[in-house]
Amino acid sequence: MQLADSMITSGMYRKVLVIGAETLSKITDYTDRTTCILFGDGAGAFLMERTEGQGSNLAALSGTQGDGGLHVYSSGLSSEMNGVPLQGDGRLVQNGREVYKWAVRLIPEQLPKLIANSGLQTEQIDWFVPHSANMRMIEAVCERGPVPLERTLTSMEYRGNTSAASIPLAIQLAVDEGKVKQGQRLALFGFGGGLTYAGLVLEWSVPDTDSMK
Repeated sequence: MQLADSMITSGMYRKVLVIGAETLSKITDYTDRTTCILFGDGAGAFLMERTEGQGSNLAALSGTQGDGGLHVYSSGLSSEMNGVPLQGDGRLVQNGREVYKWAVRLIPEQLPKLIANSGLQTEQIDWFVPHSANMRMIEAVCERGPVPLERTLTSMEYRGNTSAASIPLAIQLAVDEGKVKQGQRLALFGFGGGLTYAGLVLEWSVPDTDSMK
């Protein structure tokens, strides 16, 4: 979405379709009960379009911690990482404890920076939408702040951990329930293999369909 916003703002494109899709069932190790119960397949998309006036994307950030890549990866692509032999034969390998510790530390550090970069105060963020990894992790993140659990949108309780699809799925569920409304500010924060992370603050705006005819 950050890249799409740049492409639209540059004037090169008017509409960009951003898709997040996963078929994790293809690489899930069903003999590993610590991971196979977590993951699900899913897909979601945002259509981003040029409008007059101020853009809807208010701030963005991204980063990576490459030395943590050993904690979650798809095996069978390389025999080693950072000199460490890799296990598995094309299946997903995850050290859930280490990924949990990293995410619970990272998000409360980076989310306030993201919100500050948008020029907003924390109380002006209507909804926090993290990657729906697991509820215990999100509860721990929200306990550390800055956005409380009651202003947090998730999808894993209905869809499981769908990785790249989890944020758009959470927003769609909230739109269907009437929670997300025109003009509200959302702070999105994704994280995962790599270890990588990215955040985005946006103002929710849906064009009037009559004006599009």
